[in-house]
Amino acid sequence: MWYPYRWLAGLQIGADLAQMANYVVACCLGGLLVFGVMRRPWSTSWAVWILGLSAGWANIGYVFAVIKGEVVRITLLFYLAPLWTLLMDRWLLGARFSRSGWLVFLLSMAGAVTILWRPELGMPWPRDRYEWIALSGGICFALNNVLARQAREVDLAVRAFSIWLGCLAVSVVALLLLQTDLTPLRQASASAWMVLVGMGLMLVLASLGMQMGLQHFGATQAVVIMLFELVVATFSASLLTDETLLPSEWAGAAMIALATLFSGHMSELKAAAPAA
Repeated sequence: MWYPYRWLAGLQIGADLAQMANYVVACCLGGLLVFGVMRRPWSTSWAVWILGLSAGWANIGYVFAVIKGEVVRITLLFYLAPLWTLLMDRWLLGARFSRSGWLVFLLSMAGAVTILWRPELGMPWPRDRYEWIALSGGICFALNNVLARQAREVDLAVRAFSIWLGCLAVSVVALLLLQTDLTPLRQASASAWMVLVGMGLMLVLASLGMQMGLQHFGATQAVVIMLFELVVATFSASLLTDETLLPSEWAGAAMIALATLFSGHMSELKAAAPAA
């Protein structure tokens, strides 16, 4: 969904404005009208609230970065999520690395280093703030997946609504911090509003699908499915922009894709044995 955001940015509707409009649509139509979330029991679990906030930063971070940076590099950095998912599964859910888990970890790290390595710049860090934002968004995306597993007992509609509300809250905070002018949104054309509303509805369906999937799949396996966006981003960027990938970036992308395929063949990370 990167291209509509770039199109909106050309109309001076930046990531914060677009995300706010998208998630007002999601909260109103998806939450209140379709699912009647306000009549459902809300959970006081800390995981549900962090679920919403982590989703908020993952979404606005990715959109902000992909508007300003190189689409494929930003998407690659964001989809280092399998690496962070493994670590968080270990830390938050007490899982243990299987052999496949260690392979995923090492291949993901090797892929990241290969993509980011620039001999003239020294250490293989992200090149600019947009790439750092994409990397942090991927970490929050992984946290969101792991917490969604932890909150399985919470009503699916409540979990979905907390994500939409968290995304809306983060976008409003971004608006305030950046002192964004609301004029472009107020003066937006009918076609721009159609895109904003349509994207809001697509985000409702995407987040519901993700939450339903996490009911049946592990967090790492869910990222495998989401990695398809990496393929779409690569081909769409080559068709719609003048971006090209260096051989090292192709190699790093292949490592990350291979790592994620291995993670999909795991029986999910082995649960830690209970203490005696």
